[in-house]
Amino acid sequence: MDINKLPLETLAEILIKTDGFTLGKCRRVCKKWKAAIDEMDYVWDRICQKEFRNASWIAKKKSGNECRWYHLYKNLSMWSKVTTFESNMREFYKFSLHDKSHALGIDNSVLPLKDTRGIVLYDMSTLKYIPVAVPEKGCLKIANNDYATVILLKSGILLQRTVEQLSFMTEAFFKADNFVLSGEELYFVNNRDIYKCDLSKPNLESKLMLHCDYDIKEIQYNSGIMIVFTDCGKIVSISNDRSVSVKPINCPPAWVKQIKHICAINENNYVCYSRMLFQIETDQYRHLYLDFPPITALFFYGDFILIGTRAGEILLYRLSSQIYKAKPIFETIARLPEGKFAVHLDVCERRTGPVMVAATFFEIFVLEFDFFPHEKDNRTSFPTDKLCMYKRLLILRDRLRLGVPSIKAIA
Repeated sequence: MDINKLPLETLAEILIKTDGFTLGKCRRVCKKWKAAIDEMDYVWDRICQKEFRNASWIAKKKSGNECRWYHLYKNLSMWSKVTTFESNMREFYKFSLHDKSHALGIDNSVLPLKDTRGIVLYDMSTLKYIPVAVPEKGCLKIANNDYATVILLKSGILLQRTVEQLSFMTEAFFKADNFVLSGEELYFVNNRDIYKCDLSKPNLESKLMLHCDYDIKEIQYNSGIMIVFTDCGKIVSISNDRSVSVKPINCPPAWVKQIKHICAINENNYVCYSRMLFQIETDQYRHLYLDFPPITALFFYGDFILIGTRAGEILLYRLSSQIYKAKPIFETIARLPEGKFAVHLDVCERRTGPVMVAATFFEIFVLEFDFFPHEKDNRTSFPTDKLCMYKRLLILRDRLRLGVPSIKAIA
């Protein structure tokens, strides 16, 4: 049988067994193959997760539907050469107040910024202002996907979802200290209790998953497992069937109290750091550094780490360059203006390449890398999922102006 006569499903199964480099060469065979391969985004999904297992998950969460898996694969492949590209660094936003938490985490290609009037939002694909301001100065975190928008306040989390059935609950309020939004599932923590809310059910009800015996420092959800990092150096993993496993952080017990921050992908891939302590734990690499230059910000991208230092540098640390008992290599990819240093680092992939956000106490700087300048986004309208998010944010904005929501589902 001629390969061009194969059903697309069969061709896809063949291509999935190759690698990204081979798949890219297949695109250049002919126009028919190029069109077919470009339409098979799930093939690029499988290839991307096979070659960049941890980084691809983070990149997709940050970029949302703005980037197809094909573009994410191209970008992640080029990160190994990022220092060879020229970057464009510019001041993007200036604040009037001194604050360490001006920038909230990028989620689904949206950058929330805390300003005197509340939360202002920017679309990371265009770096343009989103015409919805959330009038809540005490906002701590915002997450959004195709199913819901969640805002973390000092008093709890406010949830708004989009549903077609009129009988379904559309909003709820839960007392919570932190949360993770993953698909149609919402996980949140209240004191030492961990709850789950299924967003596909008619009623927005929370179910207790676990009462933790320790104070909770950080939570993450990955591949069907809820991971909880405690302040006493324990890692608690909870699967969907509610089986629980506990293991210690791979760090000397005497140093656990010095750990201030944790950036985690799952229970086996995380970075712990404070001013002078820098602990890396991954599937392939493991190191503990003391007497490290004072760290002011860090972004863990799975295969590499971006580090902000007190001297205003932004360093790139490739885990592949880490050799046992060898001095690690830290590459400088940017330097902020004199007297400025990053207190928050974040990255979002775009079709043209990644854009890095570095927040100081008073400014937001953006660092753009044009890996593929020919991929300039010429869209004239917002994607459907972004429009749904805007509508949900408008409802949440009105709720916050009225005070505590009238509809409550208290854990």
